[in-house]
Amino acid sequence: MNSNSIYNLSTLPDNVSTLKGDEFYKFIQSVVGEPLHDILKIQLIDSTQSFLDTKDVFEIFKYDSPDLFEITTKSCFKIYGEYVVKAGIKNSLTYLTALLKTKQQKLINNNNNNTHRHISYELLNKNPLLRSLIDWYEENENTNLNNNSDSKQSFLSSFIDNITNNLSRSKRNYQYNESVKRFALLLYILGGKLTYELIRINLAGALPHFVTLERLILNSNYSLNEGEFQFDKLKQYLNDNNVQFGFASEDCTGVIRKIKYDVKTNSFIGFSTPFDNGIPILQYYQTDSFEKLKTWFSTINKAPLLNVHMFQPLPSSSTSLPSPFLLSAYGVENTFTANDVLRRWLFIYEGCIKKQIRIIGFSSGKISFLNLLVNISNYKMYFISFILCFHRC
Repeated sequence: MNSNSIYNLSTLPDNVSTLKGDEFYKFIQSVVGEPLHDILKIQLIDSTQSFLDTKDVFEIFKYDSPDLFEITTKSCFKIYGEYVVKAGIKNSLTYLTALLKTKQQKLINNNNNNTHRHISYELLNKNPLLRSLIDWYEENENTNLNNNSDSKQSFLSSFIDNITNNLSRSKRNYQYNESVKRFALLLYILGGKLTYELIRINLAGALPHFVTLERLILNSNYSLNEGEFQFDKLKQYLNDNNVQFGFASEDCTGVIRKIKYDVKTNSFIGFSTPFDNGIPILQYYQTDSFEKLKTWFSTINKAPLLNVHMFQPLPSSSTSLPSPFLLSAYGVENTFTANDVLRRWLFIYEGCIKKQIRIIGFSSGKISFLNLLVNISNYKMYFISFILCFHRC
């Protein structure tokens, strides 16, 4: 039976045989899951070739080491004093090994079929870019052999490979590796849509279409819904940076007024956000009625400002200061009061306390301190509770 009918090789990246480091580990986790990923990572088996050259990845379970306790507990049964690897993990290893060997053999067969292709001297003379690329790849190969590999060079090589591979495909079948996708997202975030499109249309096959980029953003875990406070993601971010304390801030910035339909939440965003005791109401503008949408457009203003809540983590040691975290954002008019701000501060404080996050200070650019003191008299009980919360902290 043809091995391709057993193993779906079309899902594997073209460069699977040369994957190294984080790219290799991400590939392993996506194909066979976390247990086998952890077993390979703790042994520094960090490339496809290293994996295929390893005779027995389960040999480490013959040794009793405290460093292996967590992995051993997840991956093995202890029977009569010996560790036995779980059948599911063994099957995953067998599948992964066969999958990679089948792909490798297919690449070898393809290379053998293409041995008749040689680059002629005439072709090199007519295409100086091709000659320069060959020189650069030779130099890059020598650098890697001397163990002086550079992450910038690695990305450049991956970027060039991606372009040349796409140029040999039809436009509808362009593919992009993970490093290029991450670069595309950063370019769009830092440069904006116009800058991104200008670069994309002038570098054929280099960057994914904007529609693909939007899909990547929507499918990521970093998308932000209007008015939603991301306490869970803030907690994860602080855990990753080993931080528990920080400052919260709130301020507005001007935006271009426009209304947009958000497919993910089935709601319209861009109108001025309504409040309930100072807290933004989530997904308020949801409707299937065209008449209601017309009414909103004629009676509700488009938000001229974006209200943003940030959290600045403060490390307890002398380590570098982590970047601030975007906690929430929503469109507003400059009509809310100091009472609304105080209510939001209390809401944010209580939300952070539930996640064991300590806020040691607040700031806002929208109200003066004098205005805040005047409005406290109308908001005594909330303010007293707020002070008591700080005292408990």
